Amino acid sequence: MSYDVLSPDNYDGSDPGWKDDIKDVEKVAQLTQKLVRRQKQVQGVRVFERVINLLSSTVITAIMAYTLEQYLVTKNEVVNGVGPFGANPKLWPTYVMLSVGVVTLLFNLSVLLAYCCGSKAADKVAAKSIYIKLLSPIGHLIVWGTTAASFNLASTGNDIWGFSCSEDPSVVAIQEDFKKVAYEQLCTVNTVSSYASIATAAFAVVGVIIWVVAAVYTRKRVNLQKKLESVKRFESYRGSSAMYTYRPSGYV
Repeated sequence: MSYDVLSPDNYDGSDPGWKDDIKDVEKVAQLTQKLVRRQKQVQGVRVFERVINLLSSTVITAIMAYTLEQYLVTKNEVVNGVGPFGANPKLWPTYVMLSVGVVTLLFNLSVLLAYCCGSKAADKVAAKSIYIKLLSPIGHLIVWGTTAASFNLASTGNDIWGFSCSEDPSVVAIQEDFKKVAYEQLCTVNTVSSYASIATAAFAVVGVIIWVVAAVYTRKRVNLQKKLESVKRFESYRGSSAMYTYRPSGYV
């Protein structure tokens, strides 16, 4: 008969299967250590994901800031009754992309800085962030997927990106009146920003997978640690009761 490590009250001091029980204890300890190593590997991948997201959000934020700077500096200039980006340019796609980029940048930066103090500190920063529910892996996918889609779909010609890239003769005529505005450069960097937002949304899928794997490993590790703690309590119980029970030959 072998004891149940989770029910030390069932222990019989004359049980000859104690050696098998010790092997079970060692197995639990080894599995726990293995899960800890895997969690560290997953943690490394999570850091890599944070770095990629940080770089992507930095690029997007810089491009959107540059785009708005170009607009704000020249918006009051008028030639033939028209501004450098036409009448009533659509600005919300740029503002939305900039806002999401800034918030994502700050969040990922705070988490990466916290990693300098250890993964526990990073998890604490993430857990206490008000924006964590939105920047959780699934939320990150939804946010960037929606942002990328809206930015691309909103490019109908009267937004800054669409206007800068337009080859319509009437638009080209307006562009020629504002030589100081770098339309070609605005077109290029906003196109890069569009691709970067799509790539960020796609990469968020990796974040979801990492989150699932990390959740599974964490649950397994917690369960094994609970079992190991029960085993340790049993070992302590067996040691304290050994003087009152019969020891089988060879028991150490």
